[in-house]
Amino acid sequence: MTLTTGLTGIIPFADYNERSAGSTHLRADGLANTTNDFEIWKHGHKYDNLIFQKTYWHEMMEHFKGPKILDLCDPDWINGTVDLIEIGNLVNAITCSSPSLTALVKTYFPEKIVVCVPDRLNFDIFPLPRKPHKSKAKEIVWFGYIANAHETLAQFAPTLKKLGLNLTIISDRPYSNEDEILELHPQFIPYNFHSAYSNIKQADIVINPKSDKAFFKYKSNNKTIISWKLGLPVAETPEELIYLLEAGKRNKETNKGRHIVNTEYNISKSASQYREIIIRIKENQL
Repeated sequence: MTLTTGLTGIIPFADYNERSAGSTHLRADGLANTTNDFEIWKHGHKYDNLIFQKTYWHEMMEHFKGPKILDLCDPDWINGTVDLIEIGNLVNAITCSSPSLTALVKTYFPEKIVVCVPDRLNFDIFPLPRKPHKSKAKEIVWFGYIANAHETLAQFAPTLKKLGLNLTIISDRPYSNEDEILELHPQFIPYNFHSAYSNIKQADIVINPKSDKAFFKYKSNNKTIISWKLGLPVAETPEELIYLLEAGKRNKETNKGRHIVNTEYNISKSASQYREIIIRIKENQL
C-alpha cells in the first residue's frame, strides 16, 4: 500500500545554482521521473511538501508552511559555504546520502529527524549491462569530477603502469596534473548524463578508491552501484584490481553486485522513505 502524502516539490541543487550536478541527476531527477507524487519544483505550483536537494534557500524555508526536508550529500559546512545549524533549524527533517554523513549530521541535531536515504537508481534510464566478461581485463575506467581524480587515482598509477592497462577518465575536464597519472596518457571522455553509462560499460573494471580525507569519507557509494548495474566490477584498491583481472572473478563479483543493486537500490525505495519521513513530520506537528 502506497502512503499518501500529497505532492512533493524537489528544489534541485543544479537548478538553484545553475550548474550540473551528479547528485541532482540521482537524487532529484531520478525521484521525480519515476513517481507521480514527486516533481521538480516549478514556480507558481502549489506543493504540500518540499525537498531542498543540497539547496540552502533561506527565504523559501522560512515562508513555506508544509513539511520541509533538507537533503545533503556533502558536508558543505566544513569549508564554510553554509551555516548548517542555521539552515537545519529551518527544516523539519534532514536526509543524507551516506551512513557516515548521517552520523555526522546527527551530532548537530540529536533531536531532529535525520535519516540516511542512499543514492539510488532510476533503472528505466540504464542501458543493458555489458555482456559477460570473457578475457583478461585491459580497459580500466574512472569517472567523477576531475578535482577528485588525483586523490583517488594516485594509488593506482604504479599498478596500471606495471600491468600495461589502459585508463579512461570520464569527467568534466581532462586530467592535467603533471604527475604519474598523466604519464599513463589516459583517454578522456567528457561526462554527459545522456552518454556516460554507455561509455562506462565499455570498460572491464571501474576503479573507485576510498579515502578517509576531507569530504571523501562522507561520499555515497553511487559509483559502485552504477558500475554494478552496468555489469562492471569495482576495484577499491590496487590489490582488488589485480584480483579482478581474470574474467571469471569479474563475472562473479558483478553478479553479486547486480543482485544487491536490483534488491536495494531502486529509486522507488527512496520515494517510500520520503513518504514515511513526511508522515513522521506531520505526526510530530500534531
